[in-house]
Amino acid sequence: MFTDIQNTDTSLYLGNDVSCLNVKVVYDYLLRKAPEKAKELFKDLPLKYAVIADPETVLTDENNWVSSDLIVQIFKNAKRILNDPEAPYHIGFESITQRDFGSLQRFFLYTFGSPKSLLHRVNHINSQFNTTKVVETVYASPRRAVVRLHWKENRVLSADICRFNRGIYAAIPTIWKLPPASITEPFCQFEGDPYCQYNIAFQPGRRPVRHFFTLFGTTKKQLLGALEEIEKGKLILKKKYDEVNTLNRELAAKLETLKAINTASNMLVSRENTDEILSTTARFVVDIMRFDRAIIMMLDETGTNLVFKYGVGANPEEIKAHLEDYTIPINKENNILARVAKEGKPTLIRDTRIAGLNRSNRILANFDVSSFVICPLMASEGIIGILGADRYLSHTKIDPKDLDDLTIFANTIAETLHKARLREEIESSYLNTVKALVRAIEEKDAYTRGHSERVAELSVLIGRELGIPEKELEYMRLACLLHDVGKIGISEAIVKSPKSLTTQEYDIIKQHPIKGAEIVRPVSFLKDYLHIIRHHHERYDGRGYPDRLAGVEIPLGARITAVADAYDAMTSTRPYRKGLPAEEAARRIYAERGAQFGPAVVDAFKRIYDRKELDGIFEIVQAQYHLV
Repeated sequence: MFTDIQNTDTSLYLGNDVSCLNVKVVYDYLLRKAPEKAKELFKDLPLKYAVIADPETVLTDENNWVSSDLIVQIFKNAKRILNDPEAPYHIGFESITQRDFGSLQRFFLYTFGSPKSLLHRVNHINSQFNTTKVVETVYASPRRAVVRLHWKENRVLSADICRFNRGIYAAIPTIWKLPPASITEPFCQFEGDPYCQYNIAFQPGRRPVRHFFTLFGTTKKQLLGALEEIEKGKLILKKKYDEVNTLNRELAAKLETLKAINTASNMLVSRENTDEILSTTARFVVDIMRFDRAIIMMLDETGTNLVFKYGVGANPEEIKAHLEDYTIPINKENNILARVAKEGKPTLIRDTRIAGLNRSNRILANFDVSSFVICPLMASEGIIGILGADRYLSHTKIDPKDLDDLTIFANTIAETLHKARLREEIESSYLNTVKALVRAIEEKDAYTRGHSERVAELSVLIGRELGIPEKELEYMRLACLLHDVGKIGISEAIVKSPKSLTTQEYDIIKQHPIKGAEIVRPVSFLKDYLHIIRHHHERYDGRGYPDRLAGVEIPLGARITAVADAYDAMTSTRPYRKGLPAEEAARRIYAERGAQFGPAVVDAFKRIYDRKELDGIFEIVQAQYHLV
């Protein structure tokens, strides 16, 4: 069933309110009345059905079941195509009058002897197979009947379905070649009444049943017994159908989970650092795998302790209060998180109340955990941490399927986390080496000592004033510390020259932003901030170096660093000149607004200066360098 569905989701398999026989009779009606427009019946269907590749085949298969919202749209389409507001009634009527009953079918129908008897049987069958309404036979006689249709709640229904049923009931007498029944509807649920009521009037006629009893030499009781067996068979078939449908849903859900895990795994590979991987992983567990909370703990550098790294789903204040400094020794036998990390075995706790756990544990005591699952994060080098998750909003018990899904995901992310940590360690080592070189150069020159630190601190102040997020400011600070690292490759005789540089020497100095960017390029987490190093000597009017960028072509971080660098340079004493007073340096910065420096950056600098926030920067760096 549904073998031609493409790119669908699991919700398509959940719609089993109505048999596709209802769609088929509408489609057959259109084939008779407007064959050239029949395919239009399958336009504008609900999204979960619009993705079916061959709707004519799938949705007219009497073995398939669909949701009631599809039937509502099908009738709406039929009325539009036929330009007939009563089309649902005519379709229901002709579903009986145009149906080709075989000899055996007609025999069974005639066995009931009259429309009244068949009406009872139809309503009985309906109560077993129809999940959209309950049919109540209030009164029935050979001439009249009263039937009430109680439509069930939480179904998408419309008056068209009511009209369709009226047509069916009106056509029942035609099976005996009698005139159609006359039906009035004094009450209609779709007009505010509690139910739909059909008052049915049958026309009298011959009863051909005796002829059939004579032909087949049987009794009505025996035939009814046979029909009961047929109905039982149908119920068994429907039960099997429901079982297969359930398996289809479970399989589809499993495939969706695996697809989501694969997508998340591919996405994690592109993340640059451990923090991004941790946050993305935890969010995936909550948002996609439908857990309520997730926690990630990692082994420390010594491999002897689990350290809390990330939590999601709980109140951030509670996470900070109870878990921020949470550390568990790996050899702590009575702690289940430590045991999972040590043994490498995924664990499911169905009920914390009977699992023999320590109720005073930080997590159990503060987060109302009822059932949870823990998976080891196993990389090629071994265990690197654990991933745990639970459901507390609904208190839905976690089952082995949840453990399997989370284990699959944990296995895919562990190696990604491991490689990210190794990369960060290498990059951190490289960055520390470069920073040490910068400091070594500055310490050799008393006149530039602490320059990079002061430029970094002032740049952060300006960036914060301009509304740059704190996380970005931290990366900007690191880049500013390295803004002059390119001078490593330039002769000390030029860098420390006590006199003004020659044109040739100045051209050499102007290469230091390019050299610096190349030196720092291997540090991947600073790749988006290399512009600070390369462009901090560009001018807003386009007369700077090395690329002669102008205006907003110069990245904001570089524009900020240019102001901070110029201010510190002007206020610092050099062998060939004395440093300017802060007031004069600030005045010169203001004077270059829109020329050397970006207007917005200068305005932010002025606000900081006026608030006297620059006064402490030199003191901070002085303490770091033990300067007098």
